[in-house]
Amino acid sequence: MKTLLIDVWKRLTPWSKTTDVYANDIDNAYPERMDRLINNSVTAKSAAAIMVQYLLGKGYGTDADGIIINKEKNLKLIDFADDVADDLVKQRGVFIHINWNALYQIADCSVIPYEWCRIGKKDTNDYSGKVAISKEWLKPKRTDIQLIDIYNPRKKVIDAQVEKAGGWEHYKGQVLFINMDTKLIYPLSRIDSVAEDCDSESQASVYKNRLLRKGFFGNTLVVTRPLVGEGLEPGSRALLDAETEREAFQKAIKDSLGAQNTGGVLCLEMDFAGEKLEDAILIKQIESKIDDKLFNYTETSVRENILVAFNNLPAGLVKTNESALFGNSGEAIREMKRTYWENTSKERNLLTAVLNQLLQRSQDYSSLTVQPLKLIEDAAPDNP
Repeated sequence: MKTLLIDVWKRLTPWSKTTDVYANDIDNAYPERMDRLINNSVTAKSAAAIMVQYLLGKGYGTDADGIIINKEKNLKLIDFADDVADDLVKQRGVFIHINWNALYQIADCSVIPYEWCRIGKKDTNDYSGKVAISKEWLKPKRTDIQLIDIYNPRKKVIDAQVEKAGGWEHYKGQVLFINMDTKLIYPLSRIDSVAEDCDSESQASVYKNRLLRKGFFGNTLVVTRPLVGEGLEPGSRALLDAETEREAFQKAIKDSLGAQNTGGVLCLEMDFAGEKLEDAILIKQIESKIDDKLFNYTETSVRENILVAFNNLPAGLVKTNESALFGNSGEAIREMKRTYWENTSKERNLLTAVLNQLLQRSQDYSSLTVQPLKLIEDAAPDNP
């Protein structure tokens, strides 16, 4: 008796000698693949947008939301927070570029697209001092890879980096890497465990679309006895008259079935036995091959799995059809919101800590501390 061993797919991070970075999976395209799976899945994309909103809450107050933290890009704090939250939700990690001034204060910061970044070689202390940035990692050129120092706010470290760069005017700044999987070189995406579910939801839509666009669904099949007799000479007057009558008959059939069916009628000629009318012509509607029950079960199953991956996002916060909206009481919706606010507390606290860490070292807002406003107010106390 043989034992069947099932290989479980695992994301690997091998060292790439050609680029001097740790590859993010064998093909070095894990971030792009996860992002594409999320965008192709309506549930995952909706869930990610909702989770980002729960990390931001109602913002940090009008005054704080509008402060500019990157003058060159005219980037406001709330927009920067949204960029950070988006990568924390989808990739569970984020790369933030930081520029220092000569007073060792943060002059500006911005989020680098996650898929552009890779970690450089580690030293004997298991520390990576560089982040490699490139817009293309499938077949990158060394000349297109930019190396930037990892975040370290110590003055001695910054001085050494500035000196090595040839002065402040040549200094590229640092990159702060937030990794929610501290035991891994790169974090696993939030949808890593439900990647196939995201793909299944996408492929189900593709399959149904192809059936509707290219299949026989909704067509009418008309079968008749041969309309052009055998033995007629090619090019003869009799053959031309018979073919003209065939075209007129087929056009009459299509017109009789309605304009909406034009182009959806298949005419087939074949020999029939018997002399009755029903033996001479057959009209049959081709039914859909889409199994609604099977698709409903599959789509419901993958949707539930995806929502669990996004910190147990309640389905009632995702569905927007009227029956789902009015099927829940106001209190039920509020309870879902309160529950999900608690479910996302870890990521929200991380986002808030990152923002305050950067603000405290900024040149203009070192005294500012932000805290997200709740999306739903606490229940009012009972009247005495």
